[in-house]
This record gives sequence, structure tokens and C-alpha cells, in this order.
Amino acid sequence: MCFIAMHIYPVLSEHRGIAFVGGAEVQQSVQMRALLRAGCRISVLTKDHGQPDVLDCDGITVHKIPDSGQRGWPGLRFFHPRMSDLVRLLRRVNPDVVFTQTAGEQVASAAVYSRLSGKPFVFAGASDKDFVMGPLPGMPPQHVAAYRWGLRSAQAVVVQNVAQLDLLRRHFRREGHLIQNGYEEPLAQPGDFEGAVLWAATVKPLKRPDHAVELARRLRHLRFLLVGGPGVDRGAQAYYDGIAGQARGLSNLTMTGHVPFRDVGAAFDGASVCLNTSDYEGLPNTFMQAWLRGIPTLSFVRPESAPGVSGTLACDDIDHMTTRLQRLTSDRAAWQAASLACRRHFDMHHTMNAAVDRYLEVFDRVLHPKSLALGVRT
Repeated sequence: MCFIAMHIYPVLSEHRGIAFVGGAEVQQSVQMRALLRAGCRISVLTKDHGQPDVLDCDGITVHKIPDSGQRGWPGLRFFHPRMSDLVRLLRRVNPDVVFTQTAGEQVASAAVYSRLSGKPFVFAGASDKDFVMGPLPGMPPQHVAAYRWGLRSAQAVVVQNVAQLDLLRRHFRREGHLIQNGYEEPLAQPGDFEGAVLWAATVKPLKRPDHAVELARRLRHLRFLLVGGPGVDRGAQAYYDGIAGQARGLSNLTMTGHVPFRDVGAAFDGASVCLNTSDYEGLPNTFMQAWLRGIPTLSFVRPESAPGVSGTLACDDIDHMTTRLQRLTSDRAAWQAASLACRRHFDMHHTMNAAVDRYLEVFDRVLHPKSLALGVRT
């Protein structure tokens, strides 16, 4: 298998010197290692982060995509060298299956390679927005069009929740494979009723960290920990500085800035509640990092692993979240009941072994479509 994951190198290599941790990259790094244990040969194509052209990360072969720089003609660089570089690298690696997650121009490159080589391509969504129509955040219209062409060309599409399954049917008229995100963290320590209230994500507008600051302002008797650095988009540092300015003077709120992924788990250990204040999501890794520790999550989104089934406590607005947070942090019995419920939900729906089994079924299906149509399992 070959993953195309443009920003995964800092997460996969656990590089402390590159300030980036993305949810899709965390999910894919866990997937890669689990698939490697299951017997797959794994390679990955990723952007130039200063690493060698080819290197080994614990058995995963990492290929660097050359920086496009000033090569090609302005206005056409999407096709050459950016798309052509990816296709050329894929032809060199020659994988049996190409896999990429999240909307982006790399989806079109995977589709082109698939058509040229006859090798299947699997796309996985990372956010509900990946399956809606109209503009996509941070993507020029021509890139959005190329992405959607690539999505339509994929031999299989994996979705994270029931809403994405419905959006894919409604907007793209095709069926998806619902695979709940899996996660594992062997050294995780359980949550604590008396621990800090945790918010962990990239500090950027769609994650709405301002809501976490407002909760800390309203509930001065609680300790809040806001973990995450600025994003990589233009204006990211200015936005981060603005949130830090809002937090200044709140003695009950600590902002850590960027924390390398290998160290993020320590922030979850012993936390009481994990907050998600995003306007939209797919299925955040922070939910699973919390649930496996028995830490209840409060959020404005309610991703369903099956119709009516969700592990988070959904809130209508900031006032509702304030009320629920007050209850969970003041009533030990309520906290313990929520802790047990989210831990059971994780064990039932989000273990890595279950996710890998489902992914292997999808890969088997795209590799052997004729055999499966005849009812033959390979």
C-alpha cells in the first residue's frame, strides 16, 4: 500500500522540531503501523519537510515529494510539477493500492495514477466538509473541482460516520464503506474527576478555541488546559496570538503552544473532561484519546458510529456546554457514569484491530472485484 499524506512526516517520524500535528495525519500514522503489523508493506509519499528523499520510519518507507518551487508555468503548476511529481513517484513505488485521506489536490493525482496503472485507489474522508458541495476552506475552485473528480474516480470511498455516508450518497450518488476510526495508546493513563478540563487541537478558526477561552472565563473555579499551536495557513500565527491575547489574565487557563504528538498523550492523562468546540468535524482523534482513558467529551458535533450511536455528549451552544461542564465537574456520580459510557463506546466501536479488519476487507474488495462478485473470498 502507498499512502499519500502531504503533512504526515512530523507525526510519523515524531519529529520534535516541526510544529505541526494534524488529526488526519495522526489517524493515518496509527493506521499505517497497524496495517504493517497485519502484514502489509507500507510506503508513504509526503511533502518536503527537510527529510532525506527516502527513509525508513520503523518499517514504513517514506518518499519525499520534491518541492515544486518555481518549476513550471504560473497558473499551470497544479498540473506540472505538483500533480506530475506525485504521479511519477507513484509509478516508481508501484503500489498495489493507493490510499489518501482528506480533500486535496493529491486525490486527483491518485486518480490519474489509478487510471494509468490499472491499480485501485481508495479515498477516505477526514471531515464532513469533504462530502458537501460548494467551496472548501482554503482550496481554490480549480483544486476543489480536481478533488471532486478524483473522489468520483476512486474505486472505494471510506467514511467516518453516518452523516458522511448520507452526504456521499446525496451529493456523489455512490455508496461508502463506514469504518469507525480506530486508535491505540498502550501507555495511556485514566482520567480523573478532579483533573483539568482539556481542549486539544490546532488553534485555528474552524476549531473555535475562543469558545474554550469563554468557558474558562465563565467557570473560574475550574482548571483549563488548552493544548495546540498555530496552523500552517496564512495568518495562522496572528490568529493564535489573538487567542492568546483573549486568554491573558485568566489564571485558570494554561496555553501550552505546540506539543509534539508523541507528548500529547500526557496532557490527556488525568484530565477530567475533554472539550471539542469545532463548528464541524469528521471523528476527532481527541475523542478517542479521551474515551480510551474514560474521559467524557463535550462537543458541538455528534458523529454517529451507527444511527443514533455516539460516544460524545453533544451540546447545542456555549450556554448548554457551560451547564453540562458544570454538572460533570461537580457531580462525581455523573462523571463516573459518563466515564464508563465513553470507555464502553470506545471498546465497542473504535479499537484499532476492528478498524484494520474493515480496511483489509475494503482493500481485498478493490483488489479482487471479480472474485468477490462471484462470492469467492481471497
